[in-house]
This record gives sequence, C-alpha cells and structure tokens, in this order.
Amino acid sequence: MNHRSLGRRLRLFALLLVAALVLPPQAEAQTARDAFRFSERLPATGARMIGLGGASIGGIADPSALFTNPAGLGYATSSMVSGALNTFGVSDEAFYDVPGFSSSFDSDVTATTLGNLGYVYKAPTRRGSLVIGAAYNQTNTFERDLRFQGNNGQSTITTSFLPFDNEFSIDADGGVTISSDLAFAGFVAGAVEYFPEFLDDDPNAYPFLEAVEPGTTIEQRGTVIEEGRMNEFNVGGAWEASPGVMLGLSANLAFGSYDLLNVFEEADVFGENGPAQYSVLLDDGSLLEGFDFFEYRQTLETDLVGINLRAGLAGQVTPNVRVGASVETPTYYAVDEVFSTRLETFFDRGGSLSYGDDPSDSFGNGEFEYEIRSPWRLGAGATFTAANLTFLADAEFVDWGQLELDADDPFVFADVNEQIQEDYEAVINARVGAEYRIEGVALRAGFAYRPDPLAEAARPVMNDGTELDRTKTFFSAGIGYRFNQQFQVDVGWMQSRFDDVYEAYPDISIPGFVSQESLLVDEEIVRNQFVLGVRYFF
Repeated sequence: MNHRSLGRRLRLFALLLVAALVLPPQAEAQTARDAFRFSERLPATGARMIGLGGASIGGIADPSALFTNPAGLGYATSSMVSGALNTFGVSDEAFYDVPGFSSSFDSDVTATTLGNLGYVYKAPTRRGSLVIGAAYNQTNTFERDLRFQGNNGQSTITTSFLPFDNEFSIDADGGVTISSDLAFAGFVAGAVEYFPEFLDDDPNAYPFLEAVEPGTTIEQRGTVIEEGRMNEFNVGGAWEASPGVMLGLSANLAFGSYDLLNVFEEADVFGENGPAQYSVLLDDGSLLEGFDFFEYRQTLETDLVGINLRAGLAGQVTPNVRVGASVETPTYYAVDEVFSTRLETFFDRGGSLSYGDDPSDSFGNGEFEYEIRSPWRLGAGATFTAANLTFLADAEFVDWGQLELDADDPFVFADVNEQIQEDYEAVINARVGAEYRIEGVALRAGFAYRPDPLAEAARPVMNDGTELDRTKTFFSAGIGYRFNQQFQVDVGWMQSRFDDVYEAYPDISIPGFVSQESLLVDEEIVRNQFVLGVRYFF
C-alpha cells in the first residue's frame, strides 16, 4: 500500500504551533553520566607517580604532590623543576550483536600531549622546612574512537522519532501538532510521517509511520569520536608544623575541553523499503518515495573552568613509616557548550529532507552555560621504607551522590540531580605502589582500582544480559635513572581496562502500536599511557 500524507503544509502548521510547546533543548544537553565524566580523574600525573600507580598521600617529595597531598612537598631536600610528555593509545573493541547478525570492530587512536610541568622551591630556613611550588598537570583524557557496522532486521533508529500518543494532538481539520522536540525533528526530516487517512476508519488509530518498515533488514553504521582533556594548574606549599609533621595547601584551577562527534547511519542496502512502503507528499505536489538512507549527526564542544582547594598533612610515625591525610573541596566548574544536531533522510526518488540546517531548527542546536559541582574527596595513605624498598598505599573516599548540576533556571537539572542522588553511590578508590632503588636506578610498579559508582540497580544491561560494571583497573610500571646529583630521567607506563555500552537509540514502547528494544553496542576499552619525564635538582 502506498501511504501519502496531506502534504508539507501540515509540517509548516506544526512548526508554528510547536515553537511554544517544545522543551528548551539545553535541558537535555547534559546527563548524570556526562557530569561524572567531566569530574573523574586519572589516578596519577607525572612520570614517577604514574609508575607508582599514583600512591602518594602518605607524603612524597615530588611536584605531583600538589595533585594528591601538598604536604608531601615539605619532605623535598632541594629545589627542582620537572616536566613530562604523555602519549595515550586507546583501543576500543566494539561488539555489534542483534538477532541473526553479530560482528566486532577494533578502533585505535593515539594522542601525545604535555603531561605536566612542575617547579618546587625549598626556602632556606634555620629549622624545619618551607617549600612552595607550582605545577601544571593533565588530569584526564577523553580520547576515544568507536566504530561499528552490521545488518539489523529487528529494529531501526527511525522508530525512535515516533511521537508517543501523549506527544501529539490533531485538530478538527486534520492538522497535527507535535510537542516532543525529538519527534518533531524526525518529522521535519522525513524520518517519520503523519498519515491522517489512517484515522478514517478508526479515530483511535496511530497515524504515524517510520521511514524504515519494521521487520525489513537494513545496514547500520556508527561512529563516535571523543577528544579533549582536563588539566589543573596548582599553586601551593608545605611547611613543617612540628618535627617530622608537614602541613600543605594548594589552590587549583581546573580547565579543559571535550569534543564529541556522533554519527549514526541506516541504509536500505537490500532494497526492502521501496516506494510501496513509504512516501511523502510535498507542497508542490511532488513525491519523495521509498527510503534509501538516513543520517543522524550530533556534535558537542564543551569548555570547562573550575576551582578548588586541596589540603593535607603528613607525619613521620617511625623512621620507616610515614602517614598522611588529604581533603579536597568540591570543584565548581563553569561549563560552556555549543551543540548541534542534524537529521537527513534520503529517498529512492525525489531527493531528501533534513532538519538542523535552518537557524530556526532549535532542537539540539545552540549554546548553553551551566555549572557542575563535584563531590568532596577525603584521602588517607601510608608510606613504608625498608633499606632500598619503598611501599606506598592510598585510599580515597568520594561520594558521587553529591555530584550536582545547576543552571540559571533551577528546574532544568531537577530530574538529573534527583537521578544522581538515587543512582550514584559512595566509593573508595585504592592505589598501591612500590619503588626499589639500587645505585642510580629506581624500579617502580603500581596498581589503582576505581569502582563503578553507579548502583547495581541503575546499571545498563549488556547484550549478553549481564549488568554493565564500569569498574576500572590500572596497572603501571616505571623506571628512573639519576645521571648525577642534578639530573634524572623517568619513564612511566599505565594501562587501564574497563567495559562500556554505547546505546545507539533507546527503547520505545507505544502500547498497542509500537514496541522496539534499544540497539546496544558492547565495548572493551584499553588505554595505555606512556610518559617520559625529566627532573632537574638545584
């Protein structure tokens, strides 16, 4: 059967009426997962500390102490400058799995950046210790490249643009008004179409069709490219409050950027969606017939700037044992986002329809400013030294339920903040490391553990039916060589592994009309970080 609409005039009518009804697009620009991503940090920075897995709260004389426990600066025996280059290699193995078809794809991306710079000045004092320092540290990376492709006869992204039965209304003349911004964008782009003739025999019938007929097989392709990093600029110092006991304080400026390109495509490569299945009648009387190709493209450019304070103490309990504690205030981020969304449907005959090219296409297009407040961080650690061997261990408490988003309109993030409080839990991050020194060589190894803060009941389900656990484990190793009293070279390596799931489109269920499960792509992500650093003592 060839279904034809009343024409594009109804679309223009809907465009005028829907402008006052759609929700502001920025209200949906951020999620709890996004806020967590921006607030999360790597376990370590700097070549030496990466080799040790980041364990340092017990007090260690290195510029990277400003990143964990600034009290450690007090144990410096001389002034120093340091710097390091970071190279990240990210491997993302994607598993596309739908009934009747499965495939896997490997994607790799590499990025080299300035990892850190540090300056430590040990002030001359008659007694005790006074050390001040400044540092730049890369604290996180967002590099990622996900690609997948496969044939799907069970679901289509075009179904996701169908309006729910409470998201549209029909007037006495048969004109339609759509109050869902997502469904409206799909309607304008031709991904879904309104067919008033469906209501002739049954006024309660569902009057929309998606461009891809359910049950036909289409080819799906996806690309997700993430870029950017987070950084900190630290200024602080440490002083000896009493013999062997150091107090430290640092002021920290966090800043960075995050860029996202998300492209999802569907193609009728088997020719099962011809003119007999789907068509659109335009105002000039011409027809767009048969589904050929659909593209859904999203971009996001995010800039973040935040501030916090970090304080700590470290004390020598015995000649071989040192303990420390640290506290970090919430980081208050100011976030500026520029985002765009573009949809386009290509037809077998007649050309294409798109949404997102016109400046009036407001859904998913614009700029939004808001704030993120990260949780408090409380840490404790210990350092044990015996002969040439040093062992370090840290624990850090973070209650991710305290994560909060805020905007000028207090209601914009009300649901997101409620979700964070319900779904995110407190975790204890752990770090351990060991360093063995023999003459001018230092051999290092470390391990870090970051539990998934998402409560089990809120975790998404993977294709095999198991709950996704995004717990991250980090293994590290390193070596340092001191050529003389003034110059040292350090090399560090850290690898992290974790699972993830990419949801190409969500579940949709309109009782009595449409029911479709989401498309999930399982991922296994491996990140390798290689660091080359130098230190100069004076």
